Amino acid sequence: MHSPAPADAEKIAPPTRRGRGGVLLPAIALLAVAGSILALTTMRGNDQQTTALSGVDLAAQSAALPESVLSQQKVAAVQYSPELEAKSAASAPIAVDIKNYAYAPTAVTVAVGDTVVWTNRDTAPHTVTVSSGPEMVNSPTLQQGQSFTFTFTKPGSYSYYCAVHPDMKATLTVTGSTPPPTTTTAPPTTTTGTTTTSMPMPPPSSGGCAVKAALAPFIAHLKAAHLEEGVGQQVTDLLNLDQYVKTHTVLIENMLTPVLNGDADQAVKDVLTPLLAHLKAAHLEEGLGQQVTDLLNVDQYVKTHTVLIENMLTPVFNQLTC
Repeated sequence: MHSPAPADAEKIAPPTRRGRGGVLLPAIALLAVAGSILALTTMRGNDQQTTALSGVDLAAQSAALPESVLSQQKVAAVQYSPELEAKSAASAPIAVDIKNYAYAPTAVTVAVGDTVVWTNRDTAPHTVTVSSGPEMVNSPTLQQGQSFTFTFTKPGSYSYYCAVHPDMKATLTVTGSTPPPTTTTAPPTTTTGTTTTSMPMPPPSSGGCAVKAALAPFIAHLKAAHLEEGVGQQVTDLLNLDQYVKTHTVLIENMLTPVLNGDADQAVKDVLTPLLAHLKAAHLEEGLGQQVTDLLNVDQYVKTHTVLIENMLTPVFNQLTC
């Protein structure tokens, strides 16, 4: 038998399955790519349309909201504004600490309507007692951790001290103008840490009555440091000898100053002037160690105070006539 020629074999052989697959697969791939492109284009158009519709829907929903809800939203937005936050911080109470037998800070400037809060950080009791100013303020005796609050309504310069420890002094300046009177006003003083009330204090003398002005610091100290203090606290104060001496020396000074500056008779002023000078030089301006040294030199100590009495009495003798 003879095998057919190669040309005849190609004509007789039927097309194979693989040949058809080679034509169909590229066509399917092209259709898939075209479908993907069409789907992406459709999705992008839908997204844009959805975004536009969402904006319209939100605007329509906002317009449809009740006025009360919109007002609440506006109020909420205003409440969080930086301007109001700064204003709220500015109107916060001004804090003054009482610690280490001193007011910190010792000088404060506030505006009319501002509130000041004094807090006692010491174990010893203290007060806030205004000695001069447009309005008188006298706090109750503050124990450790207690606070006294006062809202100032009158502008001007204030000087205040501790009635228990008169050497503790500070100043406060209130700026602005006095607000117009209102029909109903809340009391300007409050306290925290205990239930107490502010004690009224008569204004200091401006030359009308020097005796009352001289007695005011003594009465305030007597109440705060002795009548309202327990025995234990008074013993503690006494053991702090340096502070104790300074406290009562300044007390005497505060009593004498209104007399010398007031309407007292000139003879009285002449009598008290040497005493006030001695208190300042020999006690207020000297440390406790030096004062103890002076006291141990008994001869000199007695002579010093004897001559002091002589200097106080001499003006009286010089005015006596027989």
